[in-house]
Amino acid sequence: MIEEAGDGIGAWLDRVHDEYDEFAYRYVYAAYLAVRPPRREVRGGEVTLTAGPGGGHLLRAGEGGPELHLRDEAACEAFLGRLHRRYLRGRHSSMAEWEAAAHDRYVADLHDRTRW
Repeated sequence: MIEEAGDGIGAWLDRVHDEYDEFAYRYVYAAYLAVRPPRREVRGGEVTLTAGPGGGHLLRAGEGGPELHLRDEAACEAFLGRLHRRYLRGRHSSMAEWEAAAHDRYVADLHDRTRW
């Protein structure tokens, strides 16, 4: 199922978190890197960004994972704005800083689990 940008952005992000759980931060950050200007086609890795049906861009997390149709540049900018509002929230100055903090939390959690 392909989500349309707009209200679909939040649903797409929720699905990424549901499907990729503790690794979701990697998919979110990869999506940010793919969609930020200059937009370029990305194939492989955590996300793919390709020409969308009828124009725009098709963003997919993983192979066969959630898809989001960003129909035009405004939808791409709305996606980036949503990421900033959802993940930065005044605690981080950039998505790179957010990703590094999320990775640090993952490593700390992994370390805590292996101590048992």
